Amino acid sequence: MNATHDTGNTAVADAYFDAWQANQPSQLADVLAHDVRVNGPLGQIDGAAQYQVSLGRIFAITGELVFHKRWVDGGDVMTWFDLHPRDGSEPFPVASWLQIEDGRITRVRVTFDLGKLLRAGDPQEFADQ
Repeated sequence: MNATHDTGNTAVADAYFDAWQANQPSQLADVLAHDVRVNGPLGQIDGAAQYQVSLGRIFAITGELVFHKRWVDGGDVMTWFDLHPRDGSEPFPVASWLQIEDGRITRVRVTFDLGKLLRAGDPQEFADQ
């Protein structure tokens, strides 16, 4: 299903990716549900505070995001993009599925090549930043 109707959820997705590109996980406070659940190659994360910390590590190794396609179907926003690591290593594709309810991201499902992320820099190295 590739519906194109938008109920304001594109703006929520834009705010999510704007925070990422600005390397400002604190900007996510207004768009993440308190009990957001995240599933991806690095495991499962429950809760906005834990997700902001995790994303901060990934934001820190991100040089640029290059967007290719977005699909919107009600509260589902799927974005396909390339993550260009800050260290200049090879970019890699990412698929991010945000589920949005009442203007907040309630669920994130993301997939990418974990090996390429780890070659760009271990996200755990940035835990104290």
